[in-house]
Amino acid sequence: MRFLKSELEREQLAQSEEQRARRDLDPERRWEYTVLRLGPKARAEGPLNELGAKGWQLVQVIEVDGHLAFYLERELVPADADTLTGSSQGD
Repeated sequence: MRFLKSELEREQLAQSEEQRARRDLDPERRWEYTVLRLGPKARAEGPLNELGAKGWQLVQVIEVDGHLAFYLERELVPADADTLTGSSQGD
């Protein structure tokens, strides 16, 4: 059983950590999240279709205290991309 890392493994780990730190400072893609909470008898299709039309994507659904919580995400478009395409991602 091996416990010590080789010099190469330590160097690769250091490079990986450095890349992760740079990516965390300026990630290529950014996301925003929202949660839709509905009662046990509510229909979800309407609100989910509205959110889907605005670019939201369903990630997960869980039951919390008898209610459903729909977790959704969408990618944030950088401000400079909006000016290039002339689009806006407002609600």
